[in-house]
Amino acid sequence: MRIERHAFQAADLVGGNLALDLANTVTARDSQPRDWLDDYDALLRWARQSGHYPRADLAALESLALAQPAKAAAALTRAKTLREALCELLYALAQERTPPAAALAVLDRARLAASAAARLAARQGRLHAEWAPQRSGLDLIAHVVTAHAIDLLKDAQLDRLRICDGHDCGWVFIDTSKNGRRRWCDMATCGNVAKARRHQQRSAH
Repeated sequence: MRIERHAFQAADLVGGNLALDLANTVTARDSQPRDWLDDYDALLRWARQSGHYPRADLAALESLALAQPAKAAAALTRAKTLREALCELLYALAQERTPPAAALAVLDRARLAASAAARLAARQGRLHAEWAPQRSGLDLIAHVVTAHAIDLLKDAQLDRLRICDGHDCGWVFIDTSKNGRRRWCDMATCGNVAKARRHQQRSAH
């Protein structure tokens, strides 16, 4: 898998769930995979773009990563291990296959680590699990992703989980269309490319 630097933007977050968006930080899984998380700073940039993390927490993580580069590299490795396990599970579920036991074990270890670092907080009259740099350290981003993944994988709407039909993509997404027949992660990218390719093929005949 080739590792490359990437400037994350809104168009990179089309999965419909934070866990899917992390899985999609590798693109072209169906051809020549490219990993966009080249360092811990890339993980921070992705988290910032996702909008799921308080700015103060990300600033604290940035300071921690600068002060402890070896620990940041280890945390990035753990986040990527989680990402690949999630991708295996999501692909299996989307294709109605039995999820791999090894991938489930990785997610279970991540679940236990996230649970140990979580604290309950009351907001708007309800209890929520929350994570902070003081307890999660450099794994905070992965802990929050894990919580989203567990919620998603317990959801009855997994029949809407899809793998993009586009070439050089392989992203996963939740199909929120009314008819449940969305084929591409994003019509503006993979959808238009597929339409253009079909047009070229028809014109060639």
